[in-house]
Amino acid sequence: MNSSNSALVALTLALAGTSPAFAGKMEDTVAVVNQQPILLSEFQKELSTALDYWNHTEPDAIKDPANVKKLKETTLEELINRELLYQEGVKEKIKVRERDVDNGVAEIKGRFAPPEVKDLPEAEAQAKTDEAFRKQLESDGLTYAQFRERLSKQIMARKLIDEIVRPKIKPPEDRDVHDYFVKVRTYLASTATDAAKDSSTETLKGMTDDESQAFKQIAAQVRAMSSERVRVARILIKLSPGATENEKKRALKTAEEVRAKLLDGTSTFAEIAKTYSEDPESAQHGGDIGYVLRGVAPPDFEKVAFSLPVGEISEPIPTEIGYNIIRVSEKRASEPPDYDRFKDELAKFLTNMTFQKELERFVKGLKEKAVIERNLQAVNQ
Repeated sequence: MNSSNSALVALTLALAGTSPAFAGKMEDTVAVVNQQPILLSEFQKELSTALDYWNHTEPDAIKDPANVKKLKETTLEELINRELLYQEGVKEKIKVRERDVDNGVAEIKGRFAPPEVKDLPEAEAQAKTDEAFRKQLESDGLTYAQFRERLSKQIMARKLIDEIVRPKIKPPEDRDVHDYFVKVRTYLASTATDAAKDSSTETLKGMTDDESQAFKQIAAQVRAMSSERVRVARILIKLSPGATENEKKRALKTAEEVRAKLLDGTSTFAEIAKTYSEDPESAQHGGDIGYVLRGVAPPDFEKVAFSLPVGEISEPIPTEIGYNIIRVSEKRASEPPDYDRFKDELAKFLTNMTFQKELERFVKGLKEKAVIERNLQAVNQ
């Protein structure tokens, strides 16, 4: 589980607040940064969010106590970094206007809008969105005033970074982008077969763990965009884990009824997906799940997806999670990675890497000047 520097990546996305007064009891804090406490309760909320994320993305990794310990330490450093950025923003007299906070609140509220609000009158849609947002605040144990205070600090940190760190970043030279592309292409070729995999380590030689991880991610994106792939929309009729034969029969019957609606032509695939699909994320996009690559989807799903003619509707396809009815809208053959196609994205990627390194140096400098006490006993309890 690679969590180093994840705090720096998240700095511009979300910042937690700090208590305005020192609680006075070290056992109630996980750290004190220039006399400002970071409360144990705040740390526990942040850690809970991180654990939920890893439980969904890498459940096996989070079972390792060493990884949990590392995650706790990383979470603590993230909170310390956030507090340091806020304090530096105050010192630099960064101004945050009420209008900035209002705009931020409106943007974040929009993320909690239920899918159905798009079909409602504006006032009713806003009321449902406000209620969903209120419930989230309640779940997080925050008042609206506390939320605005934390958001204000987030905005201050972003402005600080934009004024102090970002101006130092220069876009990469064309030759540097091209050299990186060649390195990606070489790595992909070296991992294409089992016989060549040993040589892939040569490409990664000299990189830090973070650089290696980032390189592998961008290489995976290049491979995905160059591989044989089909664009798929689906309607999912879910099965519960350990579903009985009767439950499977009922789900299959529902899937067949939905397919019949698709074939009668009175509604589009997107319209029926929004109404009947039990995959909320794709349903709100008319069933679209994007491109499916060779070797990624379950075998039965992949076999149908790559053999189905464009525009046709599949029979229900059984998978572990349920029955899938799919429609292929586009097919693309595999192709060698082309520099002109990827150079702009690679340039942005390298610029972001430079930015992250500069941000790391900036925060490290703040730490060197700060007085920081860490209560590791509270962190690791």
